[in-house]
Amino acid sequence: MSESVDLALVSLFSIIGIICLTFNVLVCVVIYRSKSLRIPMNNLIFNLAISDFLIGLFILPRHVLFSKPAFRHPSDTTGDYFCKFITGSGVLWTSSTASGFLLIAIAVERYTSIMIQNRRAPLTTSHIKGVVAFCWAAGFAANLPTLIVFAYDEDADFCVENWPSWVSAKAYVMCIFFLGTSSVIVMFVLYSKVIYTLWNRQKRATEISQAARLRARKNITKLLVVVTFIHTVCRLPNYTTYLLAYYAPSVSYGSNMYNFTVLLILINSAVHPFMLCWNMQGFRRPLVVLFCCCQANRVFTEPEPSHVRSSQARGSTFHLRTQEGAADAATH
Repeated sequence: MSESVDLALVSLFSIIGIICLTFNVLVCVVIYRSKSLRIPMNNLIFNLAISDFLIGLFILPRHVLFSKPAFRHPSDTTGDYFCKFITGSGVLWTSSTASGFLLIAIAVERYTSIMIQNRRAPLTTSHIKGVVAFCWAAGFAANLPTLIVFAYDEDADFCVENWPSWVSAKAYVMCIFFLGTSSVIVMFVLYSKVIYTLWNRQKRATEISQAARLRARKNITKLLVVVTFIHTVCRLPNYTTYLLAYYAPSVSYGSNMYNFTVLLILINSAVHPFMLCWNMQGFRRPLVVLFCCCQANRVFTEPEPSHVRSSQARGSTFHLRTQEGAADAATH
C-alpha cells in the first residue's frame, strides 16, 4: 500500500510539475514579448509566474528525482548544501512565501483602485518594483532560519532541520503558521469589502455604462476571491502539518500526508496561469500567436495607434478594463 501511494505521489508530482513549469514560462514569455502587456501592474503577474515556476522547479528534485532508488542523495557536506538550496526546499519555500505576498499586493491594488474613487495617481513602475522587491525580500527573510539549519540526515535519508539548542523551533514554526494564515485573512477581508462596496454602487447606478463598469469590476473581483479561496485550500494544509510536526508527535515531517500538502502547493502554482492570466487584457491573442509561431514577430513588434497605447497604459492588469472602456465609449 505504501509503495503504491509513493508511486502515485511521484506520478502526480511529475505531471503537475511539468504543467506548472510549462504554463508559467508561457506567461513570462508572453508578458515579456507583448508590448501591450508591459504595464506596471503586470510586473506583479510576471513575478507571480516566476515564483510559481521556481516552486515547480524545486519541488521536482526532492519529490521526484531523489525519491527513486536509482538516485542517491549526496551525503556529508555536499548533502547539507543540497538540502539547503535544492532538496531541502529553501528556494521552494522562499518562492512560496513571495507568491503569497504578491497575491496580497494584487488584493491591495484592487482595494485601492475601487474603494478610493477618483484616484489620479496610478501605481507607477517604480512603485511596483518596490512592492516586488519587498515581497521577495520578505519571503527570503521568513525562510532564512530554515535555510541555515537544513542538513542531511543519513539515518533518515532525508533533509531535516537541525535547530540549535538556544533557538525555539516551535516559536519559529508558530510564526510561519501565523504569517501564512494572516495573509489569507487579509486577502479575504479586502475582497469582501470590495465586493460589498461594488454591490451597493451597482444598485445605485443610474447609467447603463456605469452599471456595466461596476458589473465588470465585480466579476473580476469574484474571480480573485476564487483565486484566494483556492490559495487557502492549497496552502493551509501545509502550514498546519508543518505546525503539527513540532507540536503533535503523531504527525511526521516528510510523511506521505506531508508530501500530499506539498502537492497541493504545486497544484496551486499550476492553476494560477489559467485563473489569473487568462483574464488579462490582450493575453489570449499573444498566447495563440506564440503557439502558432507564424506572424509572431509582426504581432509582438507591430506599432499600435497612439490612442490604443494610451488606453492600455491606463488599464489595469485584467480584462476588466476592456469591458469598462466599452462602457465608457457608450456614453460619448
